[in-house]
Amino acid sequence: MTLIILNIPLLNDEFLEKVMLRLPAIQAHNLIQIIPDMIAWFQFQNVEHKILINSVLRQHIKSLR
Repeated sequence: MTLIILNIPLLNDEFLEKVMLRLPAIQAHNLIQIIPDMIAWFQFQNVEHKILINSVLRQHIKSLR
């Protein structure tokens, strides 16, 4: 099967400058940016990295109280 695309515009720089990521509101408030080397360190540990990140953050917050 051959797919012929005739009327689809190219994704050029102008388009990419305007594009926006849209997430459901319930997910949008839970976003944080973690630098790649930190993610790599958490992933290198032999546990689920998202659970480990949450645990580390929770322990840090408890230590501040």
